[in-house]
Amino acid sequence: MENIKPKIEQPTQTPENIEVQKLMEGFYKKYFETQTEGVRKISLDNLKELKEEGITTEHFLDYLCQNHGFLLHGSIHEIQDDKLKSHHKKIFAANKSAIAIMRSIYSNINVNLGYPYFIREDSPLELEIHTLPDGKFVSVEKGFIYIVDAAGFKNDPEGSWQFVKEDGEVGFHTVIETEKDDFKYPVKVSSDFERD
Repeated sequence: MENIKPKIEQPTQTPENIEVQKLMEGFYKKYFETQTEGVRKISLDNLKELKEEGITTEHFLDYLCQNHGFLLHGSIHEIQDDKLKSHHKKIFAANKSAIAIMRSIYSNINVNLGYPYFIREDSPLELEIHTLPDGKFVSVEKGFIYIVDAAGFKNDPEGSWQFVKEDGEVGFHTVIETEKDDFKYPVKVSSDFERD
């Protein structure tokens, strides 16, 4: 399989952007390039360094995807080892951090999460949670994003944010904590979900 480097539009280079990129690269080097045993954990406290400079978790994660060839897998669950696992032999990841952040806060247990595969001006990101008639869904205050290397993942559907690797497990090297405030997009709840 070809080695995929996820593509994200590059921002216009201004002195402010260059300074922000320097700050993000410094944070990357501090937390990703240090020798550590096992999985690196970047806590909400660690992320305050960026947030105090006006850099959101979303902005930093997008920077990782576009500059370091990583993909993101969001989950409400903290994984205790160093592998994402799937009984269906498919591991899903995203090159768009807003999707991973959303999946780290909102669960698809007993609901259908609706959001676009192709996020554009005419199709902005909005989460629609389709629940059973009781209107219940699971969301958490703090979630987790697992950083994986893009190698071996296939973009499917092509041009979307979604990447798939047909494998029962994929190793991750870093986990980043998220909080509900990191997801800045509209959330709509509709109690119209019907089980098959």
